[in-house]
This record gives sequence, C-alpha cells and structure tokens, in this order.
Amino acid sequence: MRVTIFRPISIIVLLITLASCSTESTDETTQDDASASYTVNNNYTYSQIELDIADLVNQYRVSKGLNSLEKINHISNVSEGHDDYMISINTLTHALFAQREENLRTTLGAVAVGENIACNFSTAQSVVTAWINSPAHKANMEGNYTHFGIAVRTNPEGKMYFTNMFVRK
Repeated sequence: MRVTIFRPISIIVLLITLASCSTESTDETTQDDASASYTVNNNYTYSQIELDIADLVNQYRVSKGLNSLEKINHISNVSEGHDDYMISINTLTHALFAQREENLRTTLGAVAVGENIACNFSTAQSVVTAWINSPAHKANMEGNYTHFGIAVRTNPEGKMYFTNMFVRK
C-alpha cells in the first residue's frame, strides 16, 4: 500500500519542481578554472517576435513602477543556447541553469540571475500574458534586475521555444 501511494506523490513533487520557472540566485560564488572558458558573445540578431517580447516585458515593468531592462546580446546568446538544448531534447526544462548562471556571473559580473521559459505560444503577447498570469514567472518579470536577454527558436515541427533571462549587475 505504501509503494502505491509513494509513487504518485513522488511524481507530483517531481513535476512541481520541474514546472517552476522562477529561478533566482543571489548568492555570490567564486570563479573556478572551468568558468574561465566563458567568453562574451555580443553578436546577436533579434527577430521581430524577440523585439516584441522585450518591449512587452519592459512595458509591463514600467506599468508597475519598475525600471525598464536593457537588452544585452550575450544574455540573448545564452538564452538561444538553452532554446536549442530544449529543442534537442524535445522538452521544456530549466536543466543546466547553474551553467547559464555561472556564464552570466563570469562574463557580465551578474549578481542575480533569473529565467523564464515557455513553449508552444505563437505570439509575443500570448507568451508574455502567460508569464504575467503565472506567479513564478511574474516574480521574475517584476524582479530586481537591470538587464535581460530573449531568444525564440522553432523546432522542425513549428513549435516555438522561449527563454527570457534576467540579470542584475
């Protein structure tokens, strides 16, 4: 009897853990030898949907009395890498967030990093509205950040993946 109750509870706990899209870490870490391999990549070309999402996020922040965020191409490159990873495994996940966070701490001097992800939305407004309606995503959008990056990539079947990373420097 215990096994049959434990298994569904374990699955529910795992799903809740994986579904949380609010990830902010404010503890400062020291650089190690592995982090020395990160380099800034400022070459990024924004698509219209990415520019629209950035504008909508900033409009939302300003409507709440918060500062608008400055786009940094390197953050968008890190976000793009995560979209590509999610597409390669065909799932929505925050896996490897610690590596993305360390990259942004090392290259940009970030002291806080957050991340919103989504998939299967078709417009900038629909994904931003979904983030606003989700307490964890909304907390990131309203967080104490100064910069951000956005990337949107489409898998071969036409499903769109979104990664919006937030940084405080």
